[in-house]
Amino acid sequence: MAGISSCLIFYGKMNLSNEGTIIFVKKVAERTFEAAIKVPASFSFIAGQYIWLMIPKMKYSDSRGNTRMFSIVSSPNKKGEINIIFRISESGYKKTLVEMLPGARVVFSGPYGSLSIPKINVLPLIFVVGGVGVTPFLSIIRFADEIHSNQRIILIYANNNKSEAVYLDELKRMERTYPCFKLFEIFGPLRERALKKVVNGYIRYKAIWFIIGLRGFVNFTGKYLAEKGVSSQDMVFEQFYPDLPVKNG
Repeated sequence: MAGISSCLIFYGKMNLSNEGTIIFVKKVAERTFEAAIKVPASFSFIAGQYIWLMIPKMKYSDSRGNTRMFSIVSSPNKKGEINIIFRISESGYKKTLVEMLPGARVVFSGPYGSLSIPKINVLPLIFVVGGVGVTPFLSIIRFADEIHSNQRIILIYANNNKSEAVYLDELKRMERTYPCFKLFEIFGPLRERALKKVVNGYIRYKAIWFIIGLRGFVNFTGKYLAEKGVSSQDMVFEQFYPDLPVKNG
């Protein structure tokens, strides 16, 4: 198996000592909700990082416990509040979270993770993401837009359908106002034809590729890019290695 330059592993030593309260929980796309959490004004993070969130009082039992990891979707410039996005499911944790009312207490640890815009980088960053895998990149793109960064960012955003795409209108607005940002949308099952149409124009350029999503999505995309000659050293995956082909020699 070919090596890769980095693998984003979302875990760390949890110190659940930070307290927060729910501001709101609202639907932002089909099967997708956003939770806003009031946090201490002193809490800071880097765009692209994540937290572990514990719900002290679970309304519904969950065999996996009362703690989950969430990437932060808000910009670091928003002080005293962080926002997370999640897909609803039948888990007791998600069912409890979606029904939480303003003022409900939560406990969190973090921030964790090193997924962020390089301080010194001349290469374009190409994000190939599926579904709510866009969350950390929304934080990065929002922050880059706010600070008028000259970092070139290309987002290739895949969803089953338009109704499941979170904050698509905002992304389209930022594409108009942030000259270094380009958005490509893919709807429906990810197939080679759709991917080829978008990425082939960038494969010939030196860039750093971030591929985030479900295992099948990451495997498919990683294999395709490798077959087209993108070096494994220029690809960053979420938390597992795709089954990349081994190149002889």
